[in-house]
Amino acid sequence: MSTLLLDTFLPAQLPVVGATAGNRQGDFIAESVDWILAAATPSRRGAERRREARYPYPHPILLTPCDQPLAGEPPVIGVIGRHLSPHGLDFYHRDPLPHRRVIASLDGGQRGWISLLLELTWCRFSRHGWYDGGGRFLAVVPTPDHLASAGRGSSRSA
Repeated sequence: MSTLLLDTFLPAQLPVVGATAGNRQGDFIAESVDWILAAATPSRRGAERRREARYPYPHPILLTPCDQPLAGEPPVIGVIGRHLSPHGLDFYHRDPLPHRRVIASLDGGQRGWISLLLELTWCRFSRHGWYDGGGRFLAVVPTPDHLASAGRGSSRSA
């Protein structure tokens, strides 16, 4: 058994911390982050087909399937938001979603949960082992009882 010492990987003298004109050239961390960002950004974009603006929404969203049996508490599926627009939503999720319609509950701050009926219209598997999915809003609906009673606001409808 051998012992791995941190000194084995560190240079004899650590660079000065902080991006200044004098040390930015040799900053391999910043260069590595630049490569990561370049890989995450598409190199070419097609023509924008959307008619309305999308806003980054990297926040948790709770999905409640609409096609579950009434017995017992419906399962809640946690997903991570990607973009939000006035008429739709897209998000990241771990497993394929077998549902056509769900209630998407988003945190409305002081207003509590805001729930919208969402028709799931697309899903694709990403190269990182996650799914991208999304759809369009059909209606504002009352917050499901199992979320409203969890202390994050009252049931609301339009």
